[in-house]
Amino acid sequence: MDDWQDAAFNHRRIPHGRSKKGGKAAGRKGAGAFDPKQAFGSYELKGSALETLLFKAEDKNAILEIHGLTEPPGGLVGSLVIGDKVKAAVLLAGSRKLLSAIVENAEAAEVDEASGEETGEAQTGSEEDDTEAETELEANDRKANERVMAFEKNSFRSPKFWLQWQGDVTAEEGEDVRERNQGYVVFSGNNCKDFQGTLSCKSLGWKDASVRGRKITTRARPAPYDWSEFASEYLSNEDEELDASVASQGYQEASGYELP
Repeated sequence: MDDWQDAAFNHRRIPHGRSKKGGKAAGRKGAGAFDPKQAFGSYELKGSALETLLFKAEDKNAILEIHGLTEPPGGLVGSLVIGDKVKAAVLLAGSRKLLSAIVENAEAAEVDEASGEETGEAQTGSEEDDTEAETELEANDRKANERVMAFEKNSFRSPKFWLQWQGDVTAEEGEDVRERNQGYVVFSGNNCKDFQGTLSCKSLGWKDASVRGRKITTRARPAPYDWSEFASEYLSNEDEELDASVASQGYQEASGYELP
């Protein structure tokens, strides 16, 4: 991880009126500025839908892993493996609007790569001009501030993230399909030791299936799957849509929080 990222997330801000011991935030589990690096690591997933799916499977492991940070700032990069039934790339963000922007950015990067080197060469010249006008220290400060501000909304309450996944699924009939769908996670505190949430998967007949996650490792590994590996051109529009009203209701019931 870049030095400027470490500097940004090791800096903990103390808002006005909350610095005294015994204050309002002191009695709350995980209260304080949210450090997204706390979310890094592997989470063992449990839930009735998972238990039913993996009951006769040789590999009964269901793991959601968070590997790092996204561009634009404010999101997390993850992966999802459920036995030999699901392998998928995952993106998470604190609001549906931001998640949409992160997904669009990931897919725009795929288009840029496919368009050849000409676009890259033109962008390189522009980036060099911008770099000359900004010192390295100024650039590091700007990036650090952007990262801190992007996750500021997750401070002083249980961090909540919408997620979108896309990947390969072995359906109940044994057919291999490629799908995109959504869900959310609500961490119990800023230490991100466990969470409650849902996952939807049309191929498996899941609609907001309840899941629980418990952290089993804290080490951030490189992501095994890239978003581009599961190209969106293979996904149907129907798979990309989520019943927002049902998802919103489930999210609010779990978190007691009005969605942004």
